[in-house]
Amino acid sequence: MLKPIEGGFYNEVNAQGLEALTQFIIDDNFFNSFASILASVDKSLSARNVFKGNAKAKTILDMLTTSTIGTVLPEFINEYGENKKVDLVLTPSHTLFQEGIPGSRMMGVYMDKNGNWKFIININAQVNVETLPDMWDPIRNIYMTLVAKFKISTDASNPFNKTFKFLPKTIEMSQIKVLKNGEE
Repeated sequence: MLKPIEGGFYNEVNAQGLEALTQFIIDDNFFNSFASILASVDKSLSARNVFKGNAKAKTILDMLTTSTIGTVLPEFINEYGENKKVDLVLTPSHTLFQEGIPGSRMMGVYMDKNGNWKFIININAQVNVETLPDMWDPIRNIYMTLVAKFKISTDASNPFNKTFKFLPKTIEMSQIKVLKNGEE
């Protein structure tokens, strides 16, 4: 994922004709070193555990039930019963993501020399239902890849007032897979 830096410095001068004191190169390695650390974490976050201590989130937790989801997907009520608690568990683990979508690229940032940037975010989620008090069964595994593309350029028409231009291009869901009992 990390690649050799192929950047060059140049001698820019300011209004007084002095060369720049420092210069920085930020490439995709800067972002991907953090992304690779995050993607190597094999921990999961439960929405119910994260929100349980927040009084403002109580309404959300009360609505995370089979009956609420059943208004959109009636099979949830038929299969699991009414008013059963539902939990959403997320993990950044790339290893677990590849169980659902083998050969997928690791989440990260990719950029080219023309200023085109691409953010890839892999989302691995599991939907659990409480069948007995404090007994949770996994009912769906969701694997999704979101891709955001944009371009950053500089306007150097005035050498003493350079500006960055940010041009969003696309946000897309490039792949999604929902498994129930290991089947799509």
